[in-house]
Amino acid sequence: MYLSRFLFVLVPICVLTGCVDITGRSAARLEPIHEKSRFVREGHVYCILGWLGIWSRGMDVIAQRIDAELGVQATSLANQEWQKLASFVRTEHEAGRWSGPLILVGHSIGADDQVRVAKRLNQENVPVDLLILIDPTVPPVIPPNVRHCVNIFKSHPGLDTIPAFRGIKVRAADPARTLVENTNLRRTKVEFDTRVINHFNIAKSKGVQDMVLAEIAQACPRKKR
Repeated sequence: MYLSRFLFVLVPICVLTGCVDITGRSAARLEPIHEKSRFVREGHVYCILGWLGIWSRGMDVIAQRIDAELGVQATSLANQEWQKLASFVRTEHEAGRWSGPLILVGHSIGADDQVRVAKRLNQENVPVDLLILIDPTVPPVIPPNVRHCVNIFKSHPGLDTIPAFRGIKVRAADPARTLVENTNLRRTKVEFDTRVINHFNIAKSKGVQDMVLAEIAQACPRKKR
């Protein structure tokens, strides 16, 4: 009973405040876009953590794997940095430096924040090629500048009153412009065990990470040498 009361108070606070990062990680460095780089694929990936920065460390691993295995530039950020990310992408577009697909990935409240990044960019007519959400909590409607949205989550019957635990679908503001794929790991047949997956460890699952990397590989073509 005490645990349920604690969660009833804690979860809304974290949702409303954005869950500040308590890991002590330094602010992400967002480097200006350069056409000539060591990466073998086009595109830029930005991964936003969530839940105080401690439950989403799998996002750091995803960014590292995207870099090492796919050869795509990838950066991970704390969730409170989402506005900085939106401003950075807008500035790079305005300066004419942007090249290649823009990929946004987020977990938990970080997933909700990536939708907010997309909404902010929509106001500036900046396209988002791929938006990957991993178990979002209370995600906004997907804006029409997003071309493809993949939402990976796991539903938990009986927990619909707790956003962080329920697992939820997303929808597009304009389905004619945005392809939305909702993948519920509770019901979708995949090649890995989903029984132990929950909101806190979903981004750490190698199977889920492999799904994310497969989507990014399709969205980011190899550079022409």
